[in-house]
Amino acid sequence: MEHGKQLAAALLALLLVLAAGCGASGPDASPDQPESSAVREITDMAGRTVMVPAEAGMVFPADPAAAIYLYTLAPDKLLGWNYALNDIEKGIILEEYHDLPNFGMGDAVNYEAVIAAGPSLAVYMGTIGGALASACDQLAGKLGIPVLAVDGDLMRAPAAYRFLGGLLDEAEKAEQLAAYAEKTFADIAAMDIPEEEKIRLYCGSGQDSLETAPAGSSHGQLSDLVNAVNVAALELGEGTRVQISAEQLLAWDPDVIVTLGEAKAGMSGSAAAMAILENPDYAALKAVRNGAVYGVPNAPFSWVDRPPASNRLVGVRWLSGLLYPQYLTFDVDEEVREFFSLFYHVDLTDEQLQALYGERAGGDGS
Repeated sequence: MEHGKQLAAALLALLLVLAAGCGASGPDASPDQPESSAVREITDMAGRTVMVPAEAGMVFPADPAAAIYLYTLAPDKLLGWNYALNDIEKGIILEEYHDLPNFGMGDAVNYEAVIAAGPSLAVYMGTIGGALASACDQLAGKLGIPVLAVDGDLMRAPAAYRFLGGLLDEAEKAEQLAAYAEKTFADIAAMDIPEEEKIRLYCGSGQDSLETAPAGSSHGQLSDLVNAVNVAALELGEGTRVQISAEQLLAWDPDVIVTLGEAKAGMSGSAAAMAILENPDYAALKAVRNGAVYGVPNAPFSWVDRPPASNRLVGVRWLSGLLYPQYLTFDVDEEVREFFSLFYHVDLTDEQLQALYGERAGGDGS
């Protein structure tokens, strides 16, 4: 009998040890013993099936557009930036994110630094197609982590935010940002602009404002969205913009000119607009004669381009108000304030709002 009790006790002890061992991989497992099966299957926006961690940690943005989407949606999961932030960007970006690492972009990504930082996954934004899918596969091979493709088309911003919200467990915040984007597009679509009243628009970038994104291109998308006629009806070719001549700009003679300036040269959009207004070679331009030359706001990122991410949503509001104030169904200032609160986590003062608009080279600009 005593022997039977000892055997039963030994069997019970063995069962407890086995149960403890199994429990180490459950929800209460030690951090030193991660659950190897804690992954889930995701279909990204390029249709690729990717296995990702069940709970996403820090995320590496493969490009500046991805960094903006991550910062606006889940800043605490942003692993770092793709370039060093300038003072204009730091004037709006929350201070705790100023000194995140700069991992580079394109061919200049510091893969060793990214791997050392230990991201759980990466996101890559761009035009959905074979090139983006291939780029994601190549990056995943170099980093050894899942890489998700996200649609960079501005009209797909609501879908992009909802996808990222599900990926990063930020569905509620993602829905707020997606809803703002949808309302922006709906408000602009409701502006019934007669064909004969559509503004002929030129958008210039570079130090001389003679680089432009052609009609129908991804970088020239805002002109189409706001019911303007992009005078640059050109073939894009390679790259994202085309170089034109001063003679070409004079021949187009647009109703309104907006300028982005050149950040690398320290030239603001407002400075570029003033240069056009003061250039005697452009005195005959209709836009110059009417004072309709405006610098594009660029804090913290350009409101029209560079990078072509969700930062352009506020540009849709601003540019619509600039071109068609008589057709507006919304208050531009209020919409800009809401955008900055939702997307950039900043509640603007009146002084900050006016500073964002910058020096109105050609008119009131609001």
